[in-house]
Amino acid sequence: MTLASLGLTKRSIAWAGGIVILVVFLVVPAGRVLDMPWRATLGASGIGDRMWNPGPVTLAHQPIGNQCAACHQVAFQHVKDRACLECHGKIGHHVGASMVGLFDGARCASCHTEHKGAKTTHRDDDTFCVACHRDIRARVQGTHVMDVADFATAHAPFRLSIATGEEVKRVRQDAGPAVTENSSLAFAHAAHLDPAGVKSPDQGRVRLECGSCHAPDASKRMFEPISMEKNCRQCHRLEIEPAVSAREVPHGKPADAAAMIEEFYATLALRGVRDSFQKAFGVPGEGLLRRVGEPSRDQRESALGLATRKSQQVATELFEVRVCKTCHQVTRTRPMQWQVAPVRTLNRWMPKAHFDHKAHAQSKCADCHDVARSKSSSDVAMPRIESCRECHGGSRPEGGKVTSNCLLCHGFHEARYPWRAAGAR
Repeated sequence: MTLASLGLTKRSIAWAGGIVILVVFLVVPAGRVLDMPWRATLGASGIGDRMWNPGPVTLAHQPIGNQCAACHQVAFQHVKDRACLECHGKIGHHVGASMVGLFDGARCASCHTEHKGAKTTHRDDDTFCVACHRDIRARVQGTHVMDVADFATAHAPFRLSIATGEEVKRVRQDAGPAVTENSSLAFAHAAHLDPAGVKSPDQGRVRLECGSCHAPDASKRMFEPISMEKNCRQCHRLEIEPAVSAREVPHGKPADAAAMIEEFYATLALRGVRDSFQKAFGVPGEGLLRRVGEPSRDQRESALGLATRKSQQVATELFEVRVCKTCHQVTRTRPMQWQVAPVRTLNRWMPKAHFDHKAHAQSKCADCHDVARSKSSSDVAMPRIESCRECHGGSRPEGGKVTSNCLLCHGFHEARYPWRAAGAR
């Protein structure tokens, strides 16, 4: 049997097939979009423009998966940036306003493709990033960013954020001297990680580990900031007179601490019982107001002088010898007045990179942070790029290593460079 025997020609079959396809896959579905007379019938039958759906949307967009007009606001046109920004209005640019021109002509959909299945919408290959960053200095004059093409073979040394006064500077871990910081804090990891343990006021010698002080935050990705209350006070107590009372001065408030010490010994000089009076002042007696009869002027002056001398002695020891000076830089400005240098530390050394400690839980802390021999708080025990390359390869699979593309560690949009939504296309 042939077409000719049926009285048909190839041309007529082609035209008929083309018309059927046009009607079924264009005219009928367009009824819902272009408000044609058969729109209601299509809605009741459950067919229509869904026939144009090239695939399922991502998990994040599934709540609006059946609301095509939420993104496709104008029929037969590309999705506009303004449609994306109606939900993602707080998204940021990749670079500052002075360099936004680098992305002229690029739409959101240039990098974020939809209807590709239940996965992320962003491009996860390095090609897009490397297109600019392979020769970034030729594209952006004056940039401090170095050229990058692949993590395993062509990636710059890491840059760390270091606190300097009120500012934060970024320092690169190149082949020169190790990066150091001045945190105004006296601290030695070596002393706290002594295998023989450290002396505790209540428990004798206690052996500390990294996890004794560094506690994961709620996300398990990073760690809670170190604080005096949570991490240090158990061993470094701020007691005024341990033999008499467990009362401690407030941490971080030198003026309040000095005032509390004066108040403490003045109260003992006035109302202290024989036991506490003698332990505090080292002489027999009791508080002035506990003595029989009305105190004389000489007795008042003697009690006041006793309290003043003792409070000055204890405050000096507390600030300059046995407590504050142990960890802080302390300067006496006037009698009974001290200035403690503010501690400048950062909880994130690499804020430009994503890192998940939970994903590295199988490794020991010391594998990346060699602090067991550190005797100064100026030491920055962050791993260099060579350390990461021991486990992480580049964008191409490599035996025994984790394939690592740009987006494994880096994001794209930054909140500090907000979109100007009014001008969005």
